[in-house]
Amino acid sequence: MSAQIAPSVRPIDRIDLARPEFPDPGAIGALIGDARVIALGEGAHSITEFTALGDALLRALVRDHGVTAFVMESGFAEGLLVDDWIHGGPGAVDDIARDGITYRFGETDGIRRQLAWMREWNSAGGSIRFHGMDLPGSSTSPGPAVRACLARIPARRGDEELLRLADLGGRTEAAVAYAAMSEGERTGLALALRALIARVREAGDEIAVRCAASIDAFLGELAWDGEPGPYPRERFMADTVEWIAAREERVLVYAHNGHVRRTPLDGRPMMGALLAERLGADLRALGMTYGSGPVVTFAQRSPRPFDCDVSLSVRGTVAGSIEERIEQRLGDASAEAALVDLRAADDALLDGVTGMIASGSLETVDDFPASFDALLHLRRATPVPGAFERLRDEFDAPGREAL
Repeated sequence: MSAQIAPSVRPIDRIDLARPEFPDPGAIGALIGDARVIALGEGAHSITEFTALGDALLRALVRDHGVTAFVMESGFAEGLLVDDWIHGGPGAVDDIARDGITYRFGETDGIRRQLAWMREWNSAGGSIRFHGMDLPGSSTSPGPAVRACLARIPARRGDEELLRLADLGGRTEAAVAYAAMSEGERTGLALALRALIARVREAGDEIAVRCAASIDAFLGELAWDGEPGPYPRERFMADTVEWIAAREERVLVYAHNGHVRRTPLDGRPMMGALLAERLGADLRALGMTYGSGPVVTFAQRSPRPFDCDVSLSVRGTVAGSIEERIEQRLGDASAEAALVDLRAADDALLDGVTGMIASGSLETVDDFPASFDALLHLRRATPVPGAFERLRDEFDAPGREAL
């Protein structure tokens, strides 16, 4: 790491993707203090360097700072498979990453390496748990959570039919299938899911109860009509992180910056804001940003869910963004990245900065030190190989089937 450009900006000379290292242990310790929950956000999904640095931070926190659980923006129910595998369960890492991590985030070499390391750490006598914290089925199908519930409560007649009704398929397939249901079919599915939630709560298995809560939040998202307050998904993720933190020594949470930030987004509390209210100084929020790199855009082709043209382009910074200001501060420095401690930021760094970039446009942040303790900024970011192509093919598939 190079010398500081300013009291709050520490350039990082080089990021080795083969053996990524988070900035020095002293910097990590100073950032996290005694906090029991460390939340790391990423400015965009499917960025190679973000995955690598998240993995590097996890390893450092597990080895040197007592973290015992990794929590990911992925389905809670599906995460049970991953946790079983890293504790010696059967299966190949490719299959576990594909089936146990939602939104297709697991279909990358970086995530597979991360899971393999957690399994090796546990087999060598260490202790690390994996948890998802999100809705089932990439937020479009309750099937995985229904299956997990039924596996943990006494069986009843009709369970197979319930599972058939609830398993709507993969992310895009499930959204299309639900949109094609009649009102009567949707009502019937909701009633069946509500009955299952009641059964689970009566049985009392705590894992099944959390899976049932994910189904409840899934139904809440379907019924949401714009009322004020947090989205059901954000509330469920915050509840789940709090539930995990009560059972672990220290926790690393990995999600998008929009979920991690401690201040509301467009006036609406996200997961980080909800956790900040509950945990106070026990929460640290770190974000990751980049100056130039890929941006994925979507153009809706029809009312059908996920019927989009998907485009990949390269973006730079946006006027008024924190990314623009950090790039200006770094200037001609040869550093590949910088660690920005917002708690020590001078007025010149933040004056006139109104937000951070999300999906190529400016997302408002009124108070950066209140939102994040620090930012890890990449000067250039690269897409995860194959991620864009998989996304485009997935969104095109239902349209091709209809031809």
